[in-house]
Amino acid sequence: MVPELTLGLSTGWTPPTERALGNPGRAYALGDGLVHLTWPGKPGVQALERRGRLVGWTEVYDDAGNWTALVGGHPVADAADGVPLLSANPDDAITLLRLALAQNLGG
Repeated sequence: MVPELTLGLSTGWTPPTERALGNPGRAYALGDGLVHLTWPGKPGVQALERRGRLVGWTEVYDDAGNWTALVGGHPVADAADGVPLLSANPDDAITLLRLALAQNLGG
């Protein structure tokens, strides 16, 4: 069963495409029209774009190595309680972001 998701309160974090991270690598296109962006010098940040537009990103959230998924600077959260969801690794964070986008949260 896929959890119902929502977006939490804004973090105020700047999207990676607006930071001085250099040009991202576009590693592969996903089947749902999304392109996965990575920055070689910043392994703690990934993003997804659609038709050249950023739709969301993931990055390391804390010193424990947890990852958060963000859409428009808002963390993806559990719709039942509004608590932001954290992922143990970058792949799970991208999966969470894709689930949020599939539920039409932003992007």
